[in-house]
Parts: sequence; C-alpha cells; structure tokens
Amino acid sequence: MIIAGIVGFYVLYAAAFCIFKRGSMSKKAWLPCFIIGNVFGSAGTAVLMLLYRVMNPNLAMGLTLGGGFVAAQFAVALIYKSKLTWMKIVGAFIVATGMFLLVIGGRYCT
Repeated sequence: MIIAGIVGFYVLYAAAFCIFKRGSMSKKAWLPCFIIGNVFGSAGTAVLMLLYRVMNPNLAMGLTLGGGFVAAQFAVALIYKSKLTWMKIVGAFIVATGMFLLVIGGRYCT
C-alpha cells in the first residue's frame, strides 16, 4: 500500500502540473485546466494524508514531494518537449539522492 500510494502521488502530481502547463498556453484553457489540475492536486494531497497514517510523516512528505517534483519535471519535459539540460538532470539526481538518504535515515525514526 505504501509504494502504491507514493507512486499514485507521483502520477497525480505530474498530471496536475502537466494540466497547469496546458492551461498556461491559452486564455481559453486557463480556467478549465486550473480546475482540473487542482482536482488532481487535491487527490494527491488526499493520498499524502493517507500515507501519513501508515508511515513517518517526515518520510512520507520527503518521498512524495521530492519524487513528485522529479516526476513533474520529466513529465512536462516529455509531453511538452521542454529541453532537459544536464543541470536539470543533475538537480533531479540530487533530489533523488536526498530521498534515498531520507529512507536510510527513516529506519531510525519513530
């Protein structure tokens, strides 16, 4: 359940940001994309609240928000053909490294 919740958060978070990006591309699409993006974002927040029940909140927050950020960056880059520079990839690797350190340190958290 924990892994499914975390991956589900990544999908919802990335979807929300892709929808927000789409909404920023035209005035006509702005409001519908704003509403739909917030539905996905709110669902992600609900998943995060469920994860708080079954794991350390600091660990849940770090894994979901860090991974969600990385997922959103790559999703927007793939869907909207944004250029991924080496600096962006290094940044994503640094975030992933921080998430790994949280998991290692999470073993000792209560």
